[in-house]
Amino acid sequence: MDAETAEQVRNLMAKGFAGTVFLATDNVRSDYEELKGRGVEFTEEPEERPYGIDSGFRDPSGNSFRLTQVREDL
Repeated sequence: MDAETAEQVRNLMAKGFAGTVFLATDNVRSDYEELKGRGVEFTEEPEERPYGIDSGFRDPSGNSFRLTQVREDL
């Protein structure tokens, strides 16, 4: 993205208006433990879902994040 758009995204995230950001990982449980150990406060622990393993957290601005490990057989 260009510099102007990047600045707009930074401003929206700082205000908590990013909506939900989805992050994919190969190992939700391991990343959950690492992030929790670094002080990230999760709103949802890793849980099995039909599409894989999913967890949730918010950043200090209130933006919602989903940390997801998608099932490989989908």
